[in-house]
Amino acid sequence: MIKNKQTRWLLSFSFTIMIILMIGCTTNNPAISSNNDSDGKIQFHLGETINPEQVSNFNPFLVNGNWQGLFEYIYEPLFYFNPVQGELMPVLAEELGTWSEDQKTYTVELLDDVVWHDGQEFSAEDVLYTFHALKEHKVLDQYQIWSDKRLNEVTADGNTITFKLNEKFPSLPFYLSTVEIVSKHSFDGEDPSTHLNKEPIGTGPFKYKSVNESAIILEKNADHHSHVPTIDELVVNRFNNASTLTLSLEEGSIDASTGTIAMPSIPKLLENSAAKMQVYPGLNVFSVIMNNERPGLDDEAVRRAIQLAIDRTTLIEKAEMNSVFPANPGFLPKVFNEMVDDALFENDAYQFNIEQAIQVLEEAGYTKNTNGIFEKDGKELAFTYNMASNAPAQNKEGTMITQWLQEVGIKTTVKLVTWPELTKLAMSGNYDLLQNGIEFPPDPQAALEVFHSKMTAPEGENTPGLNYMRFSDDDVDQWLDEASVADETTRQDLYKKVQNRIAEQAPVAVMYNVGGHIPYRVDNFTNYNEDVPVYSAISLSQVEPK
Repeated sequence: MIKNKQTRWLLSFSFTIMIILMIGCTTNNPAISSNNDSDGKIQFHLGETINPEQVSNFNPFLVNGNWQGLFEYIYEPLFYFNPVQGELMPVLAEELGTWSEDQKTYTVELLDDVVWHDGQEFSAEDVLYTFHALKEHKVLDQYQIWSDKRLNEVTADGNTITFKLNEKFPSLPFYLSTVEIVSKHSFDGEDPSTHLNKEPIGTGPFKYKSVNESAIILEKNADHHSHVPTIDELVVNRFNNASTLTLSLEEGSIDASTGTIAMPSIPKLLENSAAKMQVYPGLNVFSVIMNNERPGLDDEAVRRAIQLAIDRTTLIEKAEMNSVFPANPGFLPKVFNEMVDDALFENDAYQFNIEQAIQVLEEAGYTKNTNGIFEKDGKELAFTYNMASNAPAQNKEGTMITQWLQEVGIKTTVKLVTWPELTKLAMSGNYDLLQNGIEFPPDPQAALEVFHSKMTAPEGENTPGLNYMRFSDDDVDQWLDEASVADETTRQDLYKKVQNRIAEQAPVAVMYNVGGHIPYRVDNFTNYNEDVPVYSAISLSQVEPK
C-alpha cells in the first residue's frame, strides 16, 4: 500500500521515465522501425509517383504503360552513362569498346559468368536478340539507332559483339547505353512491341518480386556479377502525388526518391540534418513544347513571343528552389561542355521581356481585340495548355507561365493530365502547348536530333523520335547529318549553327535543365555512392544499414 504522496509521485515519475525510454528506443531507431519487414529483411524504401497505368507492363522496349525508372534495377545495358561524372561505364561489357581504323566498326567484349535472374546463362545471343528487336520493330527504335546512316549489322563471335556502321557515327557508344539488354528466352515467341512482360527477368542487382497498389517490390540478386546488394529488398513505394511523397521523406518513412519532390518543401526538408540533396546537371530540358503544326503556333513570331514571355530565372528560384540549371535557348544543356554555345544563355534576344514579346507580335501583324487578346485575320491566339496533375512545382510554374502569356495577350486554357497522358499527347501531336521535359541519350548529336525532321511525324501519327514539336528545317537536317560523321571541331561548329537556329525559331520555349535533384536520408543507411546518382542501381547495391 502506498502511504504518502511523495512515494506515489516517485513511483509515478519512475514509471513515466520508463515509458519515455521505451518509446524512445522504439521511435528513434529507424533501422528497426522502418527498414526491416516482419521477417527481419533489410528494406530500402524508395518513393516515386507511379500511376496505375504505369504498371500495366514491365517491358523495357516500351515507352508507355510502365515506370521507366524501374528498369535500371532489373536490367542492364552494355554501358551505363553516369550523369554525375559525364562519362560511360562498362556494365555487361568488360570495358569500353574499340573502334576499327575506318571508324565504321565498334567491337565490345562481354563479361563472363553473368546469369539471368532465373539462373539461365547470359550470352551474346541475348544481345543480338535485343538489337535485332529494335531493327525489326521500328516503333521501338526511339533514337533511330538503325537509321540508314547508322547501324548496318550486329554480329557475335563467342563473347565478342561487333557493331558495323553504314557511315561513321562516333556517338554510337553513348546510344548503346540507352538499350537495356533483355533475355532472348523470356521474349521468345513474343512480339516485343506488344509483350506485357509481367514477370521481368534481367541481370541487374535487383530481381522483380511483386507489385501491389502501394509498392513495387524487388529483392536482391544474390548471383549478381559485380556487387551483391547488402539490402534484402528494394521497395518502390507508390505515391499519387509529390506532396505526399515529400511528407513521407520528411517523416523518414521512405529513404529517397529518384528526384520527385514537392520543390517548395525543400528548405523545410533540409532543416533536418538527416536529409540531403544531390544536385547535378543532366539530360532533361523542361520546356513549353509547342505544336508547330497548329494554327498560330506555325508562326515563328508567335513562338518567339511565347519564349520571351517566360521568366526562367523566376521559375528556377521560386518554383524549383535553385535545384535545377539554366536552360539554353538553343536547347543543348551545359553537360555537353565545349559543344554548347554559351553566348545564347545571356543573349538579350532570348531573355524574359514582356514588352519585346508584344512588339514581336505587333510587327508580325497581330492586333489586340477588345478582350486584350492578340488576333490576326479574326483568329485569336488562344491555346490549350497541358500540364501534369498532382505536381505542385509544375502546377506553380504553369500558373506563372500562363499569367505571363496573358500579360502579353495570349489566351490559354489549362488542362491537367497525368504524366503518361502528357507523353501520349506529345507523341500523337494532339495538343497546342504542353509543359514537360524532353530527355535524350547522353550525346550532343542525340540532344539536337530532337529537332531533326526524321524524328517527327504528321499530327495524328506517333513520332518515331522526340520531335514532338513537328518542327522541320532543311538547314537543321543538313547540319545534323553532316555533324553525325564529322570530326570533333567540325561538329562543334555545326552544333552551334543548330543551336542558334533553334533559338531563333523557338520550336520550344525552354524553362530549365534537370539532371538530378535527388532527396535522400542518411539516418537509416550509409555508404551511398555520390559519384553516381544516389538512387541508381550502382549506389543502392552498395548502401548499408546503420
